[in-house]
Amino acid sequence: MMKRLASLLVVVFVGSFLVPAADEAPWFWAGLEILGNHKVPRAEIEKMITIPIGGEYHRGDAPFWTESCAEVQKKFDFAAVKCGDRPLRVFDGRKAYLIVDIVERGHEDLLKFGEAPSGSVPFANDEMVRISGELSAKTMAGAMAGQYYNESAKQGYLTYTDPTGKNEDLTPQVQRLAQLVPQHRDNVLAVLRGESDPKKRQEAATLLNWAGGDPAKTLGQSLPFLNDPDEGVRNNVSRYMIQFVGEVKSKKVRHQLIDAFVDQLARPSHGDRNKGIYNLLGIANAWPSDRGYIRAHGGESIRYLAENSILFNVKPPAQELLALVDQP
Repeated sequence: MMKRLASLLVVVFVGSFLVPAADEAPWFWAGLEILGNHKVPRAEIEKMITIPIGGEYHRGDAPFWTESCAEVQKKFDFAAVKCGDRPLRVFDGRKAYLIVDIVERGHEDLLKFGEAPSGSVPFANDEMVRISGELSAKTMAGAMAGQYYNESAKQGYLTYTDPTGKNEDLTPQVQRLAQLVPQHRDNVLAVLRGESDPKKRQEAATLLNWAGGDPAKTLGQSLPFLNDPDEGVRNNVSRYMIQFVGEVKSKKVRHQLIDAFVDQLARPSHGDRNKGIYNLLGIANAWPSDRGYIRAHGGESIRYLAENSILFNVKPPAQELLALVDQP
């Protein structure tokens, strides 16, 4: 699991919630990730959204694909075609993929999320927010340099180890968070429930990695945030969950989590999809008795991703998960 999580870090997601330091070097177009289309063949969509495979993409380039995506939606009468204004970029090999998320008629509910909070909920401790932000920046810098940290939750909270020996030792900052955040767990959850600023909710979601306590209780309390209208919040919440889902002893809570992760698989969002897959894989590995439940509730969606995705952090884990849940 640690290697898988390290691989997650090599991606810069389409949204604004992971923005690396300025990088002027080009990325190279590697392919189209087209998902959500169950009736129109992929080839028909590829004909209309052309990208220069092997060509360069620079941060800040105008989204030349916008009109083509709109034409696809109109021609095939899709409820929505979401292509975003930037590609998904993979640090390893500096590859760029255009994500084409399709929502077919009759599935408009996939575009609906919870209401955005409208209140103001300040953090009870500024130090924990600052340290968490510093950790995010340092781990991202390591990923950009090809020097990934391994991640683990064996101590009950997120820790980082440096297999390369080239990165900064983050242990002091991690231990400080492990001291601070549990004292303010209720405040962190309150920020997620009530703070109108999505950036602050994103920060609160990341802090859950050091919230401690009973994983079943904290993950159960965090479930509603997988329906947050902000993609960055959902990403950080579900990313936090990856390390802890295997520790949930309550079958009832695990099944609630499985239902939520299965819903993520169908969302028109790469961040939702790939975190949903990794979370389901974590449960399937830790709790073989739940594989039948995963197959019954998410087998079709898992198979679809295993067969149709082209991305390294969707297709292979989906194939691995499918092999597990298809076992008699």
